[in-house]
Amino acid sequence: MKKLFQLLGILLLVFPAITYGECIEGDCANGFGIYIFPEGGQYAGQFAGGEFAGQGKHVFADGNRYEGMFENSIPHGIGILTYADGSIYSGEFSKGAISGKGSIVFPNNSKYDGEFTGGIFHGKGTYAFSDGSKYQGEFKQGLFDGKGILYSDGRVYKGTFQKGEHYGKGTITYYDKSQEIGEWKNGEFIVAQKIKAPKKTKTSEKEDLAHEDFWSPEQDEKAISDEELSLKDIFLPPPWETEQEGFFPKDSSAIEQEDFFPKDNLTSEAERAVQ
Repeated sequence: MKKLFQLLGILLLVFPAITYGECIEGDCANGFGIYIFPEGGQYAGQFAGGEFAGQGKHVFADGNRYEGMFENSIPHGIGILTYADGSIYSGEFSKGAISGKGSIVFPNNSKYDGEFTGGIFHGKGTYAFSDGSKYQGEFKQGLFDGKGILYSDGRVYKGTFQKGEHYGKGTITYYDKSQEIGEWKNGEFIVAQKIKAPKKTKTSEKEDLAHEDFWSPEQDEKAISDEELSLKDIFLPPPWETEQEGFFPKDSSAIEQEDFFPKDNLTSEAERAVQ
């Protein structure tokens, strides 16, 4: 089976306080305004009581960018965080941290959908590897931990994991539907019982020929019992994934705020931060 490894889990940014900056346009107390930070970053959006509040966009000097809801000058609610390396997170934030349900796509096209706590994969989720392998199940502190199903190398493993490694009892189902039931000890799977592949009917032979060169983890799901599929539909696509293009409602205030960063009003330093 695929050798497991520690997944990228910590996805945090430090959001600077509103100090020593400059409001270059609009109302940065209670309204819509554009605020420049001395290090080159800037915020454009709604303010309340002199704090970022409501909808806005924060561009950091290092190239990271957050667009979404703010409360007390930090992300809180639904938002999209785009990292300078190309990673994109969309989902829930709580008091400046990625917490709740969300989805992140990495530059190598691997993807995680599920629950986060403090910027770390934690709870139930699905991690799709760039090579087509996939894990569905429980995570703790950014690692596979708990009950899960791993689709890899033409096989399906259902069992338990601990700190990113196979652990305890589990079942391996092969492409021909044969199975091995056993337990992991010292990094090796000790087989206690083997179940032969069911006899093929003419219909199943035709299906095998039709799918022989087109294996995918999804096809293996059909070979697992209802009990084994208990984790299959852990998460439906979060509603914000299908609405990112229209993230901000097209009301009159949003139309006025459409061009968050007019170039005529930016210093050369701020232009570089936006780029």
